[in-house]
Amino acid sequence: MAKRVLLAAPRGYCAGVDRAVITVEKALDLYGAPVYVRKQIVHNIHVVSSLEKKGAIFVDETDEVPEGSIVIFSAHGVSPQVHKEAAERNLKTIDATCPLVTKVHQEARRFAKDDLQILLIGHEGHEEVEGTAGEAPDHVKLVDGLDGARSVEIDPNKGLAWLSQTTLSVDETLDAVAILKQRFPNLQDPPSDDICYATQNRQVAIKQIAPQADLVLVVGSKNSSN
Repeated sequence: MAKRVLLAAPRGYCAGVDRAVITVEKALDLYGAPVYVRKQIVHNIHVVSSLEKKGAIFVDETDEVPEGSIVIFSAHGVSPQVHKEAAERNLKTIDATCPLVTKVHQEARRFAKDDLQILLIGHEGHEEVEGTAGEAPDHVKLVDGLDGARSVEIDPNKGLAWLSQTTLSVDETLDAVAILKQRFPNLQDPPSDDICYATQNRQVAIKQIAPQADLVLVVGSKNSSN
């Protein structure tokens, strides 16, 4: 019996992923191998493997990069401390941070300048969360999921705002925000939605296609929040 395969639309890489991968490829073309990349440029093992074959070397931290070498920062963004450490080692840096992640970094700095507590909704240990939190480490508290929203504690004498990782479930994030607003009625919203439009579009596409399918396969790497 023939089986019908449905393809979700939109699908595939977002613009930020394409931009980051092209950044590594252009750096290899321009400077030649090796080019060092801090962390996985994007959370996709096939992309990483392909770039390794072309001469990219992936490291966990900048202290693994030879002094004076080129290092590319991944699409997930890095904290000011990472930029500082790279400068101390005289590394030539290329920043492939997704512009939408950069926007969240800017919001974190602005909220911190106003001396607000920042509730950052995201996954503990994720590179993007670490980079955003590093913009205002004395102001950020991580909220990881609904349990985190129920348990996070704040200073009641200070203002409060929330931000989110760009690659989260829209529904789960809205549920977390609802819990936070119930607990903290003075909670300020970010000026615009932090979750990436491509992430949102793909979640909508899955919701539309899932009722028509017996099985939905999501092709990707397990360490990807997308």
